[in-house]
Amino acid sequence: MAGELLPVPGLTRLERWSERTNPVLVKEVRAALRGRTFMIGFVILLMLALIVSTIAMVATTSDEGIPSGAGYLGAVSVVFMLGTMVLVPFMAMAAMSAEHEDSALEMLQLSGLAPGRVVFGKLAGAAVQASLIYAACLPFLSFAFLLPGTDLVSLLGGLVTMLAWCLAYSSVGILLGATLKARWARVFGYVFLAVVIFMGFMIPSIFLSRFIGFSGGSVSWIWTLLLPLAISGLVIALCCVHATSRLQHAEENRSTPYRVVGTAALLVACGFGLASDSPDELFVWLLVALGLGTPALILGVTEKERLPRAVLLRTRRRPWPWFAIPWMPGGGLAVLLVGVHFGLVLAAGFVAAWRFGTQDAWRTVGALALVEAWLFVVLLLPAGAFARHLDRPWVQGLARVATIVLPVIVVILPTLGMFIGGSTTGSFGHVGNPAHLPVALLETGTVRDVGGLVILLVGMCIALALNVPRVTRSMHDLSRRRAPRSGSKGKPGHAAPQP
Repeated sequence: MAGELLPVPGLTRLERWSERTNPVLVKEVRAALRGRTFMIGFVILLMLALIVSTIAMVATTSDEGIPSGAGYLGAVSVVFMLGTMVLVPFMAMAAMSAEHEDSALEMLQLSGLAPGRVVFGKLAGAAVQASLIYAACLPFLSFAFLLPGTDLVSLLGGLVTMLAWCLAYSSVGILLGATLKARWARVFGYVFLAVVIFMGFMIPSIFLSRFIGFSGGSVSWIWTLLLPLAISGLVIALCCVHATSRLQHAEENRSTPYRVVGTAALLVACGFGLASDSPDELFVWLLVALGLGTPALILGVTEKERLPRAVLLRTRRRPWPWFAIPWMPGGGLAVLLVGVHFGLVLAAGFVAAWRFGTQDAWRTVGALALVEAWLFVVLLLPAGAFARHLDRPWVQGLARVATIVLPVIVVILPTLGMFIGGSTTGSFGHVGNPAHLPVALLETGTVRDVGGLVILLVGMCIALALNVPRVTRSMHDLSRRRAPRSGSKGKPGHAAPQP
């Protein structure tokens, strides 16, 4: 009809995208722009940046009358780090803590909004606030780029590092805001967040200093950038997953996100190991990979075997693919995840050893297998011993404490016994020490302590005997839960089994 405007495809898509935007993100951005706290802090930050940049330009001017770009960039970066790593995290914690007031969180849950979307909306709101600070930082960065001593890699690397650590500290604040519900507890939460930011303020400063004055042309800057990104990404993922679990119902799936994060961290560490230049660095990175994946395994193997009700209902409607079964909740299925993690680390070791092609590299793989055998025993023995009673919460707590305490016991008690028995040297030379057999293999190429190796194998067999029935029961229960999906659906006289 005449007089009507034709719809613009780009604007129509933008409107649809805006309708699908996280409502918590929209609420947080509006609250930040309308609130006084962020606006006052933003204005103070700009004034401080202007003053510091002027002083830095005068102080770093050389005899030729040209200021140093590296010094100017460092001074301005410290000011904006105060905004992104102090102001934004405290705003994120305050925003999450405000949801506990006036039953706002309960209203969000009744609206059907998933807890994960609530946490992600809070984190995205913090990212938008940090982006506004970065937008105000652009004129200063542009001026620093025009000065000698800086380049594009320094600027982009510094910005990315600052944003990553800003989101990491903001995720810690969101976790504290979701966990601490009482007002008196939030005071201690703010103090704890201040301590974390103060203690960790030097970490991004160190990484940022690696970029300031950096001259391009080398590949090392990639690893200088990837390492802080990997560490901050792990912190963000763990804090967001834990904050989400604090907002979830007890019968929802709380286990799978922890397992996915643990596996992702393990794969990232294995990637750094494959990129290492020596077998020693490879061994260290693969040990780090095992350490990063172990907390998720401890939480997994000490879970009750019964699947949560929400998982049962979703499994009936849409079964999980077979390759994702180890990441499903349940203690028996977590035993499979232990094998997956150990297999991935060993596979990375084999690939790296084949690439190096040296005898030391293959010894590293053997030493790694011995470490995994020790970890297999101390991880699965307590879980298998308490497997029948893990439905009780206090037994779960006892099993997790036993899983953490057992490695200490198997290291300390034999050492004390050997020391009391008169062995003043080599008191740690026993199979309970996870470094005993691997170090001997790395140094001599053979395992001379045959008795210790036999004890380790016997412990593995006992751990397998205790946990194989758990895996069998979990797989049988999972297949039974999937049965209503085929054959009897809709037929009279066939009812789906109830959980």
